[in-house]
Amino acid sequence: MRAIFLVLAMLGFALPAFGFGTGAQGCSGDCTACHKVSLSEVKEIFRNIDPQLEVLEVAPAPARSLYQVTMKQGGQLRIAYLDFSKNYLLAGQLIDIKNKRDLTRDNIEDAATVNPADIPLEHALIAGNPKGSKVLYLFSDPECPFCGTLHKTVLELIQEEPELKVYILLIPLDIHPDALWKSEAIICTSKKDPKAALAMLEGSYEKKEVPRSACVVGLGPELKKIGRRLGIGMTPSLAFADGKLLAGAREKEEIRKLLKR
Repeated sequence: MRAIFLVLAMLGFALPAFGFGTGAQGCSGDCTACHKVSLSEVKEIFRNIDPQLEVLEVAPAPARSLYQVTMKQGGQLRIAYLDFSKNYLLAGQLIDIKNKRDLTRDNIEDAATVNPADIPLEHALIAGNPKGSKVLYLFSDPECPFCGTLHKTVLELIQEEPELKVYILLIPLDIHPDALWKSEAIICTSKKDPKAALAMLEGSYEKKEVPRSACVVGLGPELKKIGRRLGIGMTPSLAFADGKLLAGAREKEEIRKLLKR
């Protein structure tokens, strides 16, 4: 019994220091008081792991004793976690158990941006008000069911927002075998009849037959390259005038809120 009391007493002294950085006179709640790392140091660490990784930022992670490293790989944003000793790397989702949130996904979303000036519009379809003051960029795939869902949401938003202009950029994905030629056919039609091209895209979402066209054969692979260059790893994706990039189908009110920023 006496031994148990001794162990509990020792733990009582040890617990206040657990997980905290140690300052000169004792313990502080700020781990970064003792643990620091520079961006150049982290870049060198990751260069030794994979020279293709482009480290963009390093910051304290939401969980103690970890740095959050934001990087790009093949044009896609990634987040990994480096421990304070700089010897161990964690790759995967960091979950906030209490609030049931995927912090890794949220932080990637917060960091995802695209420069609107870099978005090529030569082959974009235009929906809504061609002279509208509010601009939205929609990256879509004619065979993606989630794209069809978001397309309907955007059409509803167009009806409610008379100043909204939407550029629709087709990014055919490899997982959809007919998306490439359908994208080419739709864009080909858009050169002569923009409204008919939009109808073809909507018909594709509704599983209707899309007529083939050969006027822009070879454009599909270029559209894929554009998607990779802009960091579009998922369709649908949305980009806003301020550069904010959102992946996946979203609710109308979330899109409206971001349009007002």
